[in-house]
Amino acid sequence: MDAILKSFQSILDAVMNLLPDSPFRPFIDNLADVPYLGYLNYFVPVSDFLTLLTIWCTAITLFYAVSALLRLINAID
Repeated sequence: MDAILKSFQSILDAVMNLLPDSPFRPFIDNLADVPYLGYLNYFVPVSDFLTLLTIWCTAITLFYAVSALLRLINAID
């Protein structure tokens, strides 16, 4: 079982290495240099907002994907 997981991980690593770097990396790196960002994060929890936004977008995308699949097989109108 461990060998299967290691081979899956190596395949996943190879696929991830094929993908290009994020185009937003310079913006994110410059954002770290903003003074008082930590204080702003204390009052406005940006990381929590991003987590919730990610979960919400995933749920909406999953809903539309399942809905499209069910419409494709004519299970719903």
